Amino acid sequence: MADPVLAEAAALYGVTADDLTPLGAFESDVYAFDGPHGPSILKVIAEEHRLPEQVQGEVEWLVALGEAEISVSAPLASETGEYVAHLPEARRVLVAFARAPGEVTRPPDWTAARLEAWGALLGQLQSHSRGWTPPGERRKTIAEQSYAAKVREVMEDDPVFTTAALELIDAAAPFLTHGLDSGLIHADLHQHNLLLHDEKWTAIDFDDCGYGAYAFDLAMPLFYMLKAQRGVSAADAAERLLPPFLRGFRRHAPDPLGGAEAVAACLNLRQAELVVALHANTEDDQWTDYLREVERMLHGNVITGTEVLPVTELQRWLE
Repeated sequence: MADPVLAEAAALYGVTADDLTPLGAFESDVYAFDGPHGPSILKVIAEEHRLPEQVQGEVEWLVALGEAEISVSAPLASETGEYVAHLPEARRVLVAFARAPGEVTRPPDWTAARLEAWGALLGQLQSHSRGWTPPGERRKTIAEQSYAAKVREVMEDDPVFTTAALELIDAAAPFLTHGLDSGLIHADLHQHNLLLHDEKWTAIDFDDCGYGAYAFDLAMPLFYMLKAQRGVSAADAAERLLPPFLRGFRRHAPDPLGGAEAVAACLNLRQAELVVALHANTEDDQWTDYLREVERMLHGNVITGTEVLPVTELQRWLE
């Protein structure tokens, strides 16, 4: 028998629960389906993660980006004509998107031209943000929605890690709020939130978008690019990846205020954020050898103060 909540959600998009194919769940339950608008994606979000007005803020930016002909996943209206649906009794928020063509890429796929186009897309998003006034600031700041804010609660039995993580939070704090050189940012434009089709990228999954520094926004794809280079030092990976990426980025947006120091602080914070996120969202029976290894590496880096990429290396490309 179908989950009644899922059945109600599916009906709002002209399909049945049996038509939904699970794609995974971490912070939201995500499904693929073929509906009235063709291949589509449905996200079922717990209110504890995002309230309806916060999802509405995400959708409003996506609509504006689409109107500006920037390549993003387009939101789809429900059968009631709304972009954001709410099931108050189930405490669930629904949003659907047209399924963008293309595939997720891996490091061997990242030619210089593709890296440059990736940077250009991030630059376009930041350029749009700098000139766009949203109807209302419904999204939270990065500081408010960061897992780092939960470090004392989630890691209460690990005081050494907590102390080290709090130092990273303090160092990155100026870049997690709506202050200088900040705006609405994607905040997570890594390789798994991009689809490549006919040499064109489409940005997807704006769930983490919020108000923060453009330096934070630049740091996030760099973090995952560098971490994806297995068996290669961060400095060597940066030597290959950063020049074309930044060349594309600078075609549309200026280097963020704070330069290398700001980006480095955000890179280092991300290590702590991911440790907290893993502990907050992974049940005991869900830990795999891979997740344990990732957690051990990041946990150790936070405690020892190991940087993702030394500031001196970043200064070769960012002032």
